[in-house]
Amino acid sequence: MHLALPAFASSLVRRDPGRSAMLLLALFAAAWAFVEGVFGARLQGHYSLMQVVWCRYAVHLACLLLVVGWRAPSRLWRTRRVGFQLSRSVLMLVMPASFALSLAAGDRAGTVWALFWVAPLMILGLARVALGERVPRWVWAVAAIGSGVAAVMAEPSLPHSLAGAVLPFAMALSFSVYVVMTRSLRDEPVQANLFFTALGVFALLTPLMPFVWVMPNLHDAALLAGIGAVGLLALWALDRACERAPVAQVAPTLHVHLLCMALVEWGAAGEAFSHRDMLGAVWIGLALLALWLWQPSAERTVPS
Repeated sequence: MHLALPAFASSLVRRDPGRSAMLLLALFAAAWAFVEGVFGARLQGHYSLMQVVWCRYAVHLACLLLVVGWRAPSRLWRTRRVGFQLSRSVLMLVMPASFALSLAAGDRAGTVWALFWVAPLMILGLARVALGERVPRWVWAVAAIGSGVAAVMAEPSLPHSLAGAVLPFAMALSFSVYVVMTRSLRDEPVQANLFFTALGVFALLTPLMPFVWVMPNLHDAALLAGIGAVGLLALWALDRACERAPVAQVAPTLHVHLLCMALVEWGAAGEAFSHRDMLGAVWIGLALLALWLWQPSAERTVPS
């Protein structure tokens, strides 16, 4: 089975690559929110974050082998940039490790996420410097609105230490570099990109598992499998989005994650929408609507 977009989406991709990339980034953000707010929140046991990450990428690799690799497994590791691929993979370990260390330093989760959501602005800056993509001023404005709204919605407090202030930015930077590196791999096979993303993290964490492993019950094993499978879908969508259009054109779409998390917490956890959440959702929705409407203009100004 080839990891490609469905046939009904092909005409949209050809006709409107920027908007198709926005839809794929929205899928990524929604799947990410589902992994965190539904699967992750329902785990019954107490597991180290590193065990959860290891299980996620073990399932990720198993799914790739079942879907793509059972006929021709060499397709999974066929790439011209092995070193680059593995370097990119390490960033998917730096990101959750930075989150865990931030919490260990005494930060509230809201504080970490408020600082993390400068990531779309970082992506725009890195795309300009590393990829030579021109970033229109209105894309900067949309990203800045989203990052500001994220800080308000997260209700942060002051970090408890210097490490608590720095680590969320390390988390944001690792994710931002991952996105920009993914864009630079747009000519590589998507199955290879996904394989190496998981392989590096899996290989680095495997030696640690005997020291942190807690045997999950059947309920949690199913949730961990869901984290891996939906996480694979999320990374596939991110990879395809970075292939379709310059990240300087669509990066602010990642703020959809904030809306999805609010919906997941309302639907799955029964948490009521606050006035702060509703106002933030309106601002982000309007900013992303503007980004959607301006895509044709962006395609004329941002080189692909």
